[in-house]
Amino acid sequence: MTLQPLTTAQAEKTLGALYVEETVPTLHFLVGLLSQPHYRAWSLVAEGHALGAIWYQCVEQQAELLDLRVSRGLRRSGYGRTLLKETLSVIGQDDVRTVDLEVRESNVSARSLYGKMGFELTGRRQNYYPLPTGEREDAILMSLTLQATEKLE
Repeated sequence: MTLQPLTTAQAEKTLGALYVEETVPTLHFLVGLLSQPHYRAWSLVAEGHALGAIWYQCVEQQAELLDLRVSRGLRRSGYGRTLLKETLSVIGQDDVRTVDLEVRESNVSARSLYGKMGFELTGRRQNYYPLPTGEREDAILMSLTLQATEKLE
């Protein structure tokens, strides 16, 4: 199992199966971000197959996680934790000190993972996410402060 950086072409070619559900952000939206400065994506790959992907933006000493997704049949198997842990290590080597994210209030699994990884609740955006019923759901805001890392030269 390896963590691999994604280019636009690689993301379009390898991640379609992860983004079959009608949820936001869409793969099309995320791929478009890779052409802009500061946006990055990684894929967790085993035997040539993408198990999951993570997308984020880094500006100076702050990063924002945009999407973390694991293949539906592999969820709750530790792949999301591995993907997040490895990505946080990479982000920390870029002198990032704060990592922020937002997550649906109903996404209890993700909120639990983020909490176990050290993210703390920092706020809430009311009625942020649309629901299929036409109603809206709150976004939970979380943040993690990274420790200074030593750079290898």
